[in-house]
Order: sequence, then structure tokens, then C-alpha cells
Amino acid sequence: MQNSSHPDEQTYLLDISRRAMACQFQILLNADEQHSAAETAVQALDLVDELEEQLSIFRSESEISRVNRLAAEKPQAVSANVFQLLTLAKQIWQETNGAFDITSTPLSKVWGFHTRQSTLPLPDDITSAKQTLGCQFLQLKNNTVSFDHAQLEINLGGIGKGYALDRCREHFASHQIKNYLLHAGHSSILAHGNRKNSTTKNRGWQIALRHPLIPQRHLANIWLQDHAIGTSGDANQFFYHQGKRYGHVIDPRSGWPVQHTLSATVISHSAAAADALATAFFVIGPENATQYCQQHPDTSFIIATPGDRNRVIELHIFGVEKEDLEVTANNVELIEY
Repeated sequence: MQNSSHPDEQTYLLDISRRAMACQFQILLNADEQHSAAETAVQALDLVDELEEQLSIFRSESEISRVNRLAAEKPQAVSANVFQLLTLAKQIWQETNGAFDITSTPLSKVWGFHTRQSTLPLPDDITSAKQTLGCQFLQLKNNTVSFDHAQLEINLGGIGKGYALDRCREHFASHQIKNYLLHAGHSSILAHGNRKNSTTKNRGWQIALRHPLIPQRHLANIWLQDHAIGTSGDANQFFYHQGKRYGHVIDPRSGWPVQHTLSATVISHSAAAADALATAFFVIGPENATQYCQQHPDTSFIIATPGDRNRVIELHIFGVEKEDLEVTANNVELIEY
């Protein structure tokens, strides 16, 4: 509980959390938000549970599991919201030249990341896996999904948590809740309105970005208001083979783990887009990400890459105001685009 400098101002937060989608979903509300806010937050978490039942490949009766089983045989009807999400995923695949791909699970499997039993695959195994993926085989028409490849499968793990936060925002808007912070694990965050206390001055909510090399530490703080953040990194899932490090973020186009990015954070109005683009920007790097953002003005990024000197991090920034970002880690060099 945080005490205000003004005795009549309640500045502590209500924290309502639940585990879903293999992470902790957390909703933070100002204590003086309207009386129904806590109940509305519980309803939002119920919605997340419903979405997990609909989207998860680990639920045998989910719409996505049914699509994976049957869409190569005949078109499968899906809910309007699932069709909308698949359409967004394919759009981002196209816009990033395949750097984000919801059909790339075969590569995660061949590298062992899917079951967290990592191993260096044979080149032929990578080639075979690549032949079974690609959103060019994913056909979307009139709320139906069909596959043009018998072995195609889709996995919304790289966009689903952000999409759930977007749906929670819709739920809060329909109940006139204006100030809140939504977390889905450490990678997906959505902020709306303001954290009310004597220091925020209507700047929104301050978010800590995790250090890509030392996960228990912070890299920077950023102010976020009416936007979402998605972060992609491989600090928690990697392995070494003959002294070389391989992380779990794989470039779907080459079939190999990305080597020259430490983390990628994307700021966007849409949490689903931020999630997907964080993965894509991790793959394509800051120069190509800059080209994307120049064509999509509501998108900005913070990308960390290894510096030329040992333990130095280069922090590449596009579209983030200086006053909104506070670097808290040592040995960081800022590169602005």
C-alpha cells in the first residue's frame, strides 16, 4: 500500500490476478475507481478463461485445435473473433515478410523448444520442417479457415495473450472503467488512463522493462498511456551447443534461432499487434523495424542488441519520447532513429 502526500487521496492499487494462458494475468486498478471496477475485473478474467478455451492448442476441443485437425480436409467455420485474430496474424506475416508466423510450430518442435528439451537438429530436419509451414498455406474466407498443406498447423501463442488484453480493454470500456493496467506475464502489458497518485501527473502508468541478460533486473522504465507493450526475448529459454548459444526465438524464414538481438519491445495501440510485432522485430532487427514503423505511425520500438564492447547493450529506439523513457541499467548506449 502506498500512502499519498494528500491525506484525502487514495493512491493504493487493487490487484486482481488469475493464472491463464500459461502465465499470470494481473489487473491493477486505482482504489478510487468506481465501485463496480473490481467485479468488472473479475469478469474480464473470466473472459480470458473463455478465450483460452477457444484459442489454445493445448485444449483438444478449442476452435484452433479443431482447425488444426480438419482444415486441410475442408474449410472450418470459426467464430468472428477468431477469424479476426487470424486475419491480423496473417496481415502481420505479410507486412513483416514472414518474420512473424503462426504456422512455425514445426521449427520449435525440431529444435526441442516446444517441449523444453532443446537440441541441435540436423540441417535436413530444419529443411523438412520449413516445407510444412507458411501463412501462404493459410486460407481465410467468410469466417472459415482452410489449409493448403496437409501438415500445416497454427499456434496463436505469439499473439493470443495480447489479444486477450485487447478484449479486456473492450470489456472495461463497455463498463466505463477508464484507469487500469493489465499484465499477461512479463511480456504483454496494456495501460489505460492514469495511475492516480501525487507523482504521475497524468502521464499514465510507469512500466519496468526487464533486462535481457539479467532477467531479475530492470533495463529501463517507460511511461505508457492508452497503449500496449509487447516484449520478445530469449533470456529464459536457450541452450548451448559447442559453446554457441541458441535462443528459442526462431526466424521462420531461415529455420535458425536469431543470434543478434537480445530483446525487442514494441509499443502499439493494439496489444495483439504489439505481441506479434515484438517477435517480428526481434527477428528482423532495428533497421528493418524502423522501415516498418515509418509506414505504421502508431508503432514504436525499443530493441536491445549486443554492443561492440563486452557486456554493453545497444538500445535502439524509434518513436519513444525521451521524457517517457528512463534507462536504469548500466553499460547501455542509446541509438535513436
